[in-house]
Amino acid sequence: MRAAVYHGPRDLRLESVPEPEAGPGDVKLRVLYNGICGSDLHEYYDGPVTTRTTPHPLTGVKNPVILGHELCGEVVAVGEGVEDMPLGCLVAVDPLESCGHCVWCKDGQYPHCPQVALHGYNRQGGLAEYTVVRRDMAHRLPPGMTAQQGALIEPLAVAFNTANRCGLEAGQTVAIHGAGPIGIGVCLTLKRRGVNVIVIDPSPLRRSVVERLGARWTLDPTDCDPVAAVRDLTGGRGAHASVDAAGAPSAFRAALHGTRVDGTAVVVAIHHVPIVIPPFEMLMPEVYVTGVAMSAHAFPSVIAEMALGSYPQDGWVETIPFEALVERGLERLKRQEGLKILVDVGTPTAKH
Repeated sequence: MRAAVYHGPRDLRLESVPEPEAGPGDVKLRVLYNGICGSDLHEYYDGPVTTRTTPHPLTGVKNPVILGHELCGEVVAVGEGVEDMPLGCLVAVDPLESCGHCVWCKDGQYPHCPQVALHGYNRQGGLAEYTVVRRDMAHRLPPGMTAQQGALIEPLAVAFNTANRCGLEAGQTVAIHGAGPIGIGVCLTLKRRGVNVIVIDPSPLRRSVVERLGARWTLDPTDCDPVAAVRDLTGGRGAHASVDAAGAPSAFRAALHGTRVDGTAVVVAIHHVPIVIPPFEMLMPEVYVTGVAMSAHAFPSVIAEMALGSYPQDGWVETIPFEALVERGLERLKRQEGLKILVDVGTPTAKH
């Protein structure tokens, strides 16, 4: 089968590799769409970051590895013990694989498992014609939902968890720093809950997209002081919660200082440059700072919201052929010329 195999920095090859088979408790998928994530960009340009040069303790997988963790596929085979996944149904994949027996797994907090593995980094992933996942990682989609929508469930689940961590009620205000796919997902999730949304991003394209999607205000941080602007829009108090979905030190500082006293600043972006915050800057705002790393437990809620139309894709989601993964996918995203890019790995052959 054809697969995108990561060998190292800037070395991603479309290769012919053996087709995987489902073992006990597994589901084999024919991959239809796989999204490109910001983490994939970091892996491709700066890695290894999440992939490994030594065997992963849970999966035994090391580089070279097939990338791809935001995927939707069609069930083509199931392993022994799997009886509730009909052939031909569509599923979205939670990419987290954990040990199942540590204290965190037993408490239902499997993203914190010391041995947690990520499909597409520590297990052969979804940028391939076929992939195999554990049954508990496969979430069946309802009739009428498309494979493209299914490939968006994972990043939207991260956004959904971020929105929950904000702890906001209808009528309150959030400031979202960064209007990439996660920022857009947070915007759509909180807008549906009646929250007033401020989005801060230097890209005119991204600001125009979130404006069309219903953000109440958009700000260009290169054209204003974002902290002062957020405070002006909130009666001088600051946002009830702020989200750093940008991953830049300036965005984190703006989120911290643009949040009102006793508010919450949520970091969902991955920072690859250390953030230095002087003690005075951390003490005086009296803001709760927290983070969100994974999509755990949010898949059913996001699938239900997707079915209700809460996540329109017009204007920010596009598809590219598998062969164009690097040139029209990774390289364009590196230049910030796209928002959410889904790789068309296959075409459905069955109804669900």
